[in-house]
Amino acid sequence: MATKYSVVDIVEKKSSASVAQIVFQFFVLGLLVLLLINYKGAAGLNQIRRTQATGTLHLANLKIGAHAGDDMTAFSNALAYLKIVWPALVFGVLISAAARTSLSSTRLRGLLGGGTVRNQITGALAGAPLMLCSCCVAPIFPAVYQRTRKLAPALAMTLASPSLNPAALTLSFFLFPWRVAGARLAMALLLVLAGSLAVAKITHPSVPDLNSEPEVEDGTWWGLLLAYARSLMYVSLRTVPLILVGIWASMWVMRQLPSNLGANSGIHVLAVMIIATFAVLLTLPTLFEIPLALSILAAGGPVGGAIAVLFAGPAINLPSLLVIGRYSSWKVAASMGAVVWAIAIAGGLLLG
Repeated sequence: MATKYSVVDIVEKKSSASVAQIVFQFFVLGLLVLLLINYKGAAGLNQIRRTQATGTLHLANLKIGAHAGDDMTAFSNALAYLKIVWPALVFGVLISAAARTSLSSTRLRGLLGGGTVRNQITGALAGAPLMLCSCCVAPIFPAVYQRTRKLAPALAMTLASPSLNPAALTLSFFLFPWRVAGARLAMALLLVLAGSLAVAKITHPSVPDLNSEPEVEDGTWWGLLLAYARSLMYVSLRTVPLILVGIWASMWVMRQLPSNLGANSGIHVLAVMIIATFAVLLTLPTLFEIPLALSILAAGGPVGGAIAVLFAGPAINLPSLLVIGRYSSWKVAASMGAVVWAIAIAGGLLLG
């Protein structure tokens, strides 16, 4: 009888520990997301208030193209970029590590267990409040994709963070005509909800192995902490180097560009196509697509070109495409870049 009670006690202790660990994992992931939303949201609200008061948008100095200067190199441009975005990149890495751990041992994975429409909306709603730029949200993509095996909503979340950034959309409506800002919003929704789904349907990448990384094995607190440490190491060593290489490559490309991104190329259709191509390759901090679009209009460029930059500039970039390609397939990355480029051109020509 004593043995029976001792077994029951052990089972109850393990059950209570398991519940406590699940609560702890929800708490850690939720806290990181709330801290990020507070960090990005406060900065966004300050920019909105300042823009309302002054009519202009004040951002940190980041020179690209002809404005970069002969004394700047791609490496120094990359350092200047990282100086602006490093807090957001740290948040992206930490949230990715927490998501990898939680999605493997809690019911969070079930959030993407519904139908196609529900999954796409869930991905969009999960990504938009993060307000991260493309390269900073990139570490979260493999965590969601590998743990859920759902490519379309993982892409939707990754694209929604920069494309449906509430602060960026609000400032766009403040600083541009409603036709331009509305075009940006419509194109972003099309990309996040339909574009990501189309890429997933067309490419059919191989399903990631859920057992590629060990989960919380023994159910102890020490095992849980080790799982967090392994996830953090995995994300840091396997995604951050790709992002850094992508940032440097993008900065090198940006140094070859004219300051107006070819806005004065003459033929309207050609100008929009050139601008859209450059916009896909650009690596920009959050909100920096806005002054770039304004500079195109100030240089006499087409409205469609400004729309293309507002949409494609934040949506995707070389670092995020490298991460997407590495953890799904290069066909997925190429298709995703092509879809962003096509929507930028079509939207710029039709709505501009």
